[in-house]
Amino acid sequence: RMDSEGATRRILITGIAAAIVNGLLAGGNVDRAIVARPAWTGVGLAAWADYSRQAVLGNGQVFYPAMAIGGTLLCVLAAILFLRAGRVPQEAAWPVLLGASLMVICLPVSFVAAPFILSLRHIDNQDIAALGRAFDGSFFWGRFQMALHVLSFFANLWAISALSRNDSAGTQRPA
Repeated sequence: RMDSEGATRRILITGIAAAIVNGLLAGGNVDRAIVARPAWTGVGLAAWADYSRQAVLGNGQVFYPAMAIGGTLLCVLAAILFLRAGRVPQEAAWPVLLGASLMVICLPVSFVAAPFILSLRHIDNQDIAALGRAFDGSFFWGRFQMALHVLSFFANLWAISALSRNDSAGTQRPA
């Protein structure tokens, strides 16, 4: 077992990295829900499809999954480090484990959402019904992703706060 100060520091560093990645994911999702979706509704489905083909199916095809998988792995690593640590602040248990759980739950949601965007590879811009299904499906499942990413980000911040407290009296578990 690692010493409690070293263990707490490792969990904290991993939690900070997770918060950075998950904060970017959460922010991107909130932007898409509040700013982008209404704008794309006004601009039109063909413009949205063209943009999505260039952005999401371009650089986003690697960037977004790397961020989602990276954020998940960082949260899971923080949880594993926490569970393996001997004496760390117990008040961090809930947020560390919650952040990891939410990100793990989000991965299957992403797999359900992905086919809607991927379908744009085969949909002609003249097929408004198919574009509408892709648009509605991607934003429908995107709301679930957004909720899970935002909640995980806040759990990461909560964990950072709990791990950063100097006064851990009564919050240690025995080695």
